[in-house]
Amino acid sequence: MTEQTHPKILPPHVAISSLILVTILHYLIPTPVIPKPFNYFGILFFILGLAVLFWSFGMFRKKETPILPGQKPTALVIEGPYKFTRNPMYLGVATALLGVAVYLGDLLAFLAPTIFFAFVSIKFIPREEKLMENLFGKKYINYRNKVRRWI
Repeated sequence: MTEQTHPKILPPHVAISSLILVTILHYLIPTPVIPKPFNYFGILFFILGLAVLFWSFGMFRKKETPILPGQKPTALVIEGPYKFTRNPMYLGVATALLGVAVYLGDLLAFLAPTIFFAFVSIKFIPREEKLMENLFGKKYINYRNKVRRWI
């Protein structure tokens, strides 16, 4: 993808849409699977996910490279959370969505993190990895060989 080629549907769109969908389903078709008070663990997952997401944003800002998918990166970020996962932003969003699902306690709420995970794994990550390999070559390949895609 070049700077001019922007996907029509971005990961934040999928995350927000799936979150809205499962919240509506929670109220229309309750399918409880996690009893109270265990669902409050969802708050911890949600906070952890947001912490990883914002930590990742900070690393991108520090390197002054674009955050949104579809924009051409100007730097290879391998510090902070990128030492543990090649996709901490996506991992953070998926973890936050998992937290919402646990908090809602509904079986159908687990569709949100599942949809998001599948979408970025199929639609975005392979394309982004190819772009990173083309832009940063051996440095990215070495990084990719050392750090897992997810966790």
